[in-house]
Amino acid sequence: MKSFSFRLDRILKLREGAEQRQARRLGQAVEAESMLARLCEVQESHLRAVGDQLLRAPGERLSAGMLRILRLASTAAANQLEDTERSRLEAEQAADSERERLAEARVERRSLEKLKEHQRTAWQEESGREEQKAMDEIAGRTKRDGSAA
Repeated sequence: MKSFSFRLDRILKLREGAEQRQARRLGQAVEAESMLARLCEVQESHLRAVGDQLLRAPGERLSAGMLRILRLASTAAANQLEDTERSRLEAEQAADSERERLAEARVERRSLEKLKEHQRTAWQEESGREEQKAMDEIAGRTKRDGSAA
């Protein structure tokens, strides 16, 4: 009896490799998204600190130049936060796309694995039938040979 062989085994291996590569890409995308989220938090904190300096106690007097500098710093911090938030949203969308691609790669691999298992089951059943047929044949010969003697 020959051993089980799955003709699409090479394609299955390629699909497994594609799924692993996709999982790595997803990991990188999630890492980028996380890094940008942390950066947004840092920039929000910085923007609050600059805003706090602008809203000092009324008893403190700031020079016009210092007030101008703080407003410029506040505007720059707000713009920087806006840009980083936009980048974070893009990174989030990229991570979502990579998740979808990973799910597709997983479905493709699982489909081939299910096909392989179905074929293995069919092969085992056929193998069992052939083995039973051979055993029945041997038993039949033994009976005929035993009754002929």
